[in-house]
Amino acid sequence: MMLSIFLASQSYANEFKVGFAELSITPELIDEWEDINNDAQFDSDIDRWTDVNGNNKFDAVWMAGFQNKRAAQGVKDELMAVTAVIDDGQTRIGIISADTIGLMRKFVLNVREDVPKEWGLDYIMVHATHNHEGPDTQGLWGPGFLKSGVDDVYMEQLKTAFIRSLKMAIDNLEPAEMSLALIPTNPLTPIKDKRKPIVIDDDIRAILFNRPDGSIIGSLINFGIHVELTWDKNLELTADVAGYLREGISEGIYYNDQLIRAGLGGTTLWLTGNIGGLMTSGPTDPIYDPVLKKTLTEPSHAKARAYGYSLAISVIEAFQAGDFKKSSKPAISVHSKEIELGIENFMLSLGTLIGVIDTDPKFSLIPPFMRYLSEVSFIQIGDVSITGVPGELYPEIAVGGIENPVGADYAIAPQEVPHLRSQFPDKLNLMVNLANDAIGYIIPKSEWDEEAPWIYGENEETYGEVVSLGPNTALIIHENLVKLIEESKNK
Repeated sequence: MMLSIFLASQSYANEFKVGFAELSITPELIDEWEDINNDAQFDSDIDRWTDVNGNNKFDAVWMAGFQNKRAAQGVKDELMAVTAVIDDGQTRIGIISADTIGLMRKFVLNVREDVPKEWGLDYIMVHATHNHEGPDTQGLWGPGFLKSGVDDVYMEQLKTAFIRSLKMAIDNLEPAEMSLALIPTNPLTPIKDKRKPIVIDDDIRAILFNRPDGSIIGSLINFGIHVELTWDKNLELTADVAGYLREGISEGIYYNDQLIRAGLGGTTLWLTGNIGGLMTSGPTDPIYDPVLKKTLTEPSHAKARAYGYSLAISVIEAFQAGDFKKSSKPAISVHSKEIELGIENFMLSLGTLIGVIDTDPKFSLIPPFMRYLSEVSFIQIGDVSITGVPGELYPEIAVGGIENPVGADYAIAPQEVPHLRSQFPDKLNLMVNLANDAIGYIIPKSEWDEEAPWIYGENEETYGEVVSLGPNTALIIHENLVKLIEESKNK
């Protein structure tokens, strides 16, 4: 059964306001350890560790996104929860963005349930930046195979921080104007698509909120890349690319504590765009750092800084060039729908059954026997729309270019058509992956490839299906998003 929610402003009657807040969500590191064999994995029979709290066990913060057993050794920079509350006088929404790998819908619902009704929030979007250099918040990257890496105490602290940040943002509400820009990225810091067909949704979509005097209150920045440029050998907690972008826009571009370029001010909130495929800058992909005047290839904090700052500079230069256009009288409407998906992936089914992944599955007498309730959403704020996608969307579903290559498991025409961006030509659309859930990759059914021969003549299985619910996931999500968009047009 599908549940549809509609919240809308019938007319713009009261003053448009916005409030921002940010809080550190960096977990506490307790025990210390030395990686003797330099494999970025804690092995108790090889590596040395110090029992700092004397409890005779290794207290780890298991880092998410790559291999198991990657225990954090330190903190490079703070992980943050950044929150915006937007109010048009009739409808009030909250958007939370956190430097985590992903947040399951069960956790999101718990956050929403604990928000006091008197705060007047009609809808809350909870988003993870898909940070591969922070703690495991899903359970997949713990100390071993099918051993959860989630710390329940930390998750409770995270929920408390989210709710506190909402209250702070509400307390910070002030009259605002809104302006929008579609900004091309710097070709010296490209995105790579690691799976054919090569389709990249690479523009920056930016919303600025300013006071009547022109000073910036905050911004929402939507861009699609995996937040992982320090890669799998990094053992320091960091916000990676997203942190440097936020710092660059809000505070300025700094190298060795020297200001290279002034920022715009305010608070910057990162929203991850369409990253399925996968969209990244890999461990050997070159990017150019204009300050250091050299090309960086090896994974490092310097590479993450160069990429994040490049995105920030693109936004700053667009602002200085007058590319942001004012959106007058921005009224808010929200359309959200609960959807049912089948868990057709055996390993994800097993992880769900034994509690490694913290979800509440449903069961059916017909295949797929394990079902899962997720959520899609479509928000309009004046001339901008924000599409909430519960996982990592392959960009061809958003911008077109779906194929049915030789070797695909289904000999069918593209199913997820028309492409999503064609549905709102008059809007600056922010497509937010990992919104209100983290279900994995959302792969076009005609490109699904779980059995040999492999697509595009590959010699081995392509990555994606391993962390996807199943071949029908994309079609269900696409159908329901199109319905929400049509519903919004008819109101």
